[in-house]
Amino acid sequence: MRLTARRRDADPDRPDGLLLFLDDPVTGLLPWFAISFLVGPLSFFAASVVALLLSAALVTASKLRGEEMKMLELVDLVFFAALTIVAALAGPSLISWLNDHADEVANVAVALLAIGSLAIGRPFTSQYTINRFPNGSAKLLAHLDRVGTLIWAVALTFAALAGGYGEFVLPDLATNLWTGWILQTAPLIVAFNLTIWIDRRALAREAGEPPFPHIWALLRDISFWFIPSGALSLIFQSAPDWFGWLLVAIGVVLTITFWALQVREDGRLRIVAPH
Repeated sequence: MRLTARRRDADPDRPDGLLLFLDDPVTGLLPWFAISFLVGPLSFFAASVVALLLSAALVTASKLRGEEMKMLELVDLVFFAALTIVAALAGPSLISWLNDHADEVANVAVALLAIGSLAIGRPFTSQYTINRFPNGSAKLLAHLDRVGTLIWAVALTFAALAGGYGEFVLPDLATNLWTGWILQTAPLIVAFNLTIWIDRRALAREAGEPPFPHIWALLRDISFWFIPSGALSLIFQSAPDWFGWLLVAIGVVLTITFWALQVREDGRLRIVAPH
């Protein structure tokens, strides 16, 4: 069994380590991320249109590939079509409220979607998993679906709680970089890396091979994100300078450390004696 994603048996030469973009559940979440992060820089109506266009593009891509529309893509299309209509027809007071809180509406909605799909026994990741791993056993795919959707549900719920705290509890929602961006993005980055890591290790075990990649690879990928978080804190002065520099330093040290541990574990670092 191959240890990484491929679309069909007709693609036997696709390099290991490549997860196809359209076959990863994070793709179906892109319209939600768009509405969440674009409202503010853009008006609510403009952000809704962008999210709707992204939803339509995903549906079109699936059709061009000869696939049925995925459940998440259908939800995307219906939700953002309705949201765009609301944005076009709503009165000034509602538009003003949505301009302030549309990101939180989207965060809560997609978190409920993930939790609800688990509750009814139809994890939203299932159609993506079977496309990525067509040779996986039914038991393995069901396990990956449950675990992957649970991870995304926790991450999306954390993002919604962070955004809600920033918007409804803290006094200055417009300038709070932490609750508005960093603490909403961090759990999504962790979820993305963690689900890929779990997928690859589970497939390796089923193939009778040693679990791969090692935990150090996961920690390396996650710890790297301390660096841009610290840089953003410094750029936007959202915390004392020492704290921003501390985050950058932690990111650099941890990333290098975990990279070195991963290289050692994989056996790719060799000391060759001189001839």
